[in-house]
Amino acid sequence: MSSPQLPAAVGTRPSAPVQTITRAQAMVGASVVVALGIAAASAYGLLADEPYRSLPEATVFAARGQDVVSLVVAVALVVLALPARLTPTRFLAWLGLLAYVVYSYAIYLTGVPMNRVFLVYVLIESVAGAALLAGLWHLAARRWPTTASRRLRRGTGWMLVVVAVLFASLWLSTLLPFAFGGSPPDPEGVGGTPYPVFVLDLVVVLPAIAAVGVLLLRSHRLGPPLAVVALIKILTLFVALWAGPAYALATDGPVHLGPDAGPSLLLLAVSGWLVTRWWHTLEEEKS
Repeated sequence: MSSPQLPAAVGTRPSAPVQTITRAQAMVGASVVVALGIAAASAYGLLADEPYRSLPEATVFAARGQDVVSLVVAVALVVLALPARLTPTRFLAWLGLLAYVVYSYAIYLTGVPMNRVFLVYVLIESVAGAALLAGLWHLAARRWPTTASRRLRRGTGWMLVVVAVLFASLWLSTLLPFAFGGSPPDPEGVGGTPYPVFVLDLVVVLPAIAAVGVLLLRSHRLGPPLAVVALIKILTLFVALWAGPAYALATDGPVHLGPDAGPSLLLLAVSGWLVTRWWHTLEEEKS
């Protein structure tokens, strides 16, 4: 009797490279649950009278702009998960959108006064977070091609490291003066609590982005697929960030641009270009 095959651990190289990925039924189920949750939460945010009470008017418009982008992401999650066999790039795009959902609704959970769809936020965060972790585990257990373009690999690696350092420096330039007796940081969270973006970025997101950059620079096999996931998350997030001012302009609301507006616009353009390059590279190496 042959022994059962276990998933390869991180850092090992399974025998066959990724060609297509058999989609688990749970992937469709998770996508549908997350999409329905986003549809309910976004409808409430866009249609209710005061879904984001006690928040500045500009922040409310930003949240509603993000609700519009999240509806598009909800549809994309289901569409990406439908085929019985997925191309590697399709699977990575799905993971990148899940990373956006997990980040965005963590902010809704911790940075918005409790509203009537709070439990919907909990559902979205729980299911999307579990699906993301399971997908990353599945990603780590497979062999991924390493791009032949040293320039693309190293260029993306340095870009991710620089982005992590840049945004960490931007947030610290606001937080350190307060730590040494200066005025409270701007913005603050609800009721003077820490601004959730500071928490998520400094504790989780920026270290993770820097780590992916280091994997690329060290030519680790997981560098390319994780770079695609990270870049799609960055791209989607900053589309949502700029959807806020666009929504405000369309509805004659106030337009407020934070200190990250300039860097985020540049990052949006660079990330879009890099996603296209990596997408073509992985598709070519798959074939």
